[in-house]
Amino acid sequence: MTAFARRLFMALLGASCAISVPGPTVHADEGWLITSFNSDITVATDSTITVKEDIRVDFGSLQKHGIFRTIPLRYRYDDTNDRYYLLEVKSVTDGSKGLPYSESIDHDNDVIKIGDPGRLVSGANRYVITYTVRGALNSFADNDELFWNVDGALWPVAKRSVTATVNLPERAFQKAACYQGPTRSREGCTFASSGQAVTFTSTRQLGSGEQMSIVTALNQGVVDVPPPLLEARDRQFPQDAFDITPLAVALSLLIAIGGIGLVVRNWWIHGRDRAYLTQYYLTNDPRERTDPLFHHDPLVVEFGSPQNMRPAELGLILDESADTKDVTATIVDLAVRGYMTITEVPRQKDWTFTWKEGGEAAALLPYEKTLLDGIFAGGQQVKLSTLKGTFASTLRKAQGQIYTDAVSRKLFTTRPDTARVTWGCLGVGLVMAGIAATVLLGLKFGWGLIGVAILLAGIVLSISVPFMPQRTASGRELLQRTLGFRLYMTTAEKYRQQFAEKAQIFTQLLPYAIVFGCVTQWAKAFEGIDTSATNNWYAGNAPFQAALLANSLQSMNNSISSAITYTPPSSGSSSGFGGGGSSGGGGGGGGGGSW
Repeated sequence: MTAFARRLFMALLGASCAISVPGPTVHADEGWLITSFNSDITVATDSTITVKEDIRVDFGSLQKHGIFRTIPLRYRYDDTNDRYYLLEVKSVTDGSKGLPYSESIDHDNDVIKIGDPGRLVSGANRYVITYTVRGALNSFADNDELFWNVDGALWPVAKRSVTATVNLPERAFQKAACYQGPTRSREGCTFASSGQAVTFTSTRQLGSGEQMSIVTALNQGVVDVPPPLLEARDRQFPQDAFDITPLAVALSLLIAIGGIGLVVRNWWIHGRDRAYLTQYYLTNDPRERTDPLFHHDPLVVEFGSPQNMRPAELGLILDESADTKDVTATIVDLAVRGYMTITEVPRQKDWTFTWKEGGEAAALLPYEKTLLDGIFAGGQQVKLSTLKGTFASTLRKAQGQIYTDAVSRKLFTTRPDTARVTWGCLGVGLVMAGIAATVLLGLKFGWGLIGVAILLAGIVLSISVPFMPQRTASGRELLQRTLGFRLYMTTAEKYRQQFAEKAQIFTQLLPYAIVFGCVTQWAKAFEGIDTSATNNWYAGNAPFQAALLANSLQSMNNSISSAITYTPPSSGSSSGFGGGGSSGGGGGGGGGGSW
């Protein structure tokens, strides 16, 4: 391969990159035709070129104002620089008289909009555009060169013929080449030299998206070719945002390791449970420390609720969340304690709650009172199904009071929901900061890896959010005893002989079985044991039996969860049916057209 051929190949590769610079979108064929595209190019000795484009079009019966001519001004030169041309429009005519036009810059393209906004034309029309370009010539070791894309690939219609004539100073011409077709095509077109003029001609009609590029080599010294006009290249995201340099990699690793280390330290201090330094109940020593990482105390079976805690309180100490399961257990607990009765509605998968007079209001905790007031706000007898859509606010208030109750008892250092929200917001904020830093640092310095390191730390912090609520030493002690109580209820079949003598504990501890998720196991432990005498709060469709009640309560739990968390949809958006619907309505849309 000769030196000229090698340079020509590199020039073609560079031109293909230049052509890919963003510009106006090429649309489908618009139904008109460029009958001829002729470019007359004159090279001056100071390397300025004067281009005169004679573009003849046939709009047929279409009504148009005119045409656009889009000419790229900036090309990718290397990893850090763009090359730019200085273009100046001299005139726009129809070959004899001037035509109205406007000029604008769009995505580093000079866009010449030709035509009268108040006048439509059709059929054959001619547009002659004359402009000068500085900075277009290249200089190599053994020759200078003009490499020029004559017509461009952004036309939305076919060009029947494309021709170009390059006029050179005396004794300047050395050799030439011509290429046609889509971007990166090596298909040849014809050229011929005569004196100081070189003529290039396409060999076929060029379709939409095709173009003709010409190369003319000049003898050195005839034309004064200055260095290319370069400007620091604007980085593009993401391809230019991640420079792999020792400094960028070192900083990003340092930030990632440091950020993740801070998250781990944050969990170590604020997320791990506290523990007493000694056995508190034996020594009354209130000193605390963080719970050792791999320390596990042996479970001791508890045969009743630790510290006479309510089901919702134990549910919270177990999973650090006041959820609908805890609310269901509280409702059943209130019924067992005599504040209401629950009646299964035949064949409807519904239940009726009935208020019972005589319950001791002073014994109610704040969240229990809130639930009772919310359930019976509509009367002393309420169907579960009627709570749907009206109970969500009561649920949120009761959940908040469950959290407040736990903090007031010093079971948690802060409210678990507040801890999750606080650290969650910090995690999301750090993720957003990481995304912003990735884009901004990447576009400015190529240091997108640093932003990725921040983003990674934010993701790790967000993942750690569920582990951030911290139990106090007292709360941890309660957790251990609660786990012992749960062990008793999940292995209750071991104690069947005792249950035969005190069947009343079936209903007394049933709310705790709901919290622990072991209602079926708890009921199975009472198979064959008559528990009906202990029931004065539930009426079903069949005789009171532990197994049947367990199935019914499971179904009721699902219905309660659905009913009390349901929120009616907003009416802020209009429907697409009836009077609200029309063409162009709803989201999305947009459109476009031609000049």
